[in-house]
Amino acid sequence: MAVRDVVDENGTKWKIWSVTQSSIHPKTAAEDYLGEYSEGWLCFECDNQRRRLARYPQDWDRLPDKELIRLLKTAQVVNLRRNTPPKPGDAANP
Repeated sequence: MAVRDVVDENGTKWKIWSVTQSSIHPKTAAEDYLGEYSEGWLCFECDNQRRRLARYPQDWDRLPDKELIRLLKTAQVVNLRRNTPPKPGDAANP
């Protein structure tokens, strides 16, 4: 899996990687809520934000940084998950 690092015009460092359809858990892939992301997405992540972009160029890992920053600007912001302790009954806390 390719991973790229780019720095935007504000000096923010972003890590970029693809989430492919084959890497999505089959149970998750079967859900309707994925919508346009059902075939995978491009993930952009910095220290305090994550974004994702459906229908990204297949050669994204060979694009110039400037083009990746353009794609970043069109990507949808995703709410970050909070690290919460497992609840009683969760698989991690039987």
